[in-house]
Amino acid sequence: MLSYILHIDTALFLLINNNFHFSLLNDNMRAVTNLGNGWVVYWLVLLYIYYYNRQKFKESFFLLFLTQIVPGIIDIIIKKTVHRPRPAVALHSLIQEGKVHVNILGRHLTTDSFPSGHTVTIFSLAVALSYIFPGHKKIFYILAFVVGFSRVYDGEHYPLDVIAGGIIGYLFAKITLVLYKKIKNYKDYNFE
Repeated sequence: MLSYILHIDTALFLLINNNFHFSLLNDNMRAVTNLGNGWVVYWLVLLYIYYYNRQKFKESFFLLFLTQIVPGIIDIIIKKTVHRPRPAVALHSLIQEGKVHVNILGRHLTTDSFPSGHTVTIFSLAVALSYIFPGHKKIFYILAFVVGFSRVYDGEHYPLDVIAGGIIGYLFAKITLVLYKKIKNYKDYNFE
């Protein structure tokens, strides 16, 4: 059963990675994928919050930190446990023989693939930002889905890596958010 799932996952990866590439989209997908890079997006989000929601900056900072660190730790634990190779590494012999082609945009990563860390980051961020700015919830989740798609498009992850990353990011950020709300409501905790 697992081998069948991995076979379907590889076929879907090759379908997406081989059939949607054109120049304008290539350049933009590299920019989009960086939205899932915690070191890039976290600081951009903090600047945005500081500018548009300054009165709640400390509280928002604490929330963002928690909803990023908990899913991030889960991501690292799973990556180190599963050790799934990246598509270009797993398909290396088939690529060398000319049987398959993988479009890799950006760096050629060789470390563990499952789950997608960029997707964990962006989905957990979408949860936090949807709480801080509820009126923009749809935009945050659309961006999260596009970042997830970009990881397959860029040749860095299988679709299953991205799906798992989205679930982990969303689920553990939601759990963290529930705990955060309980702390916040406990005797009206003040973050100042």
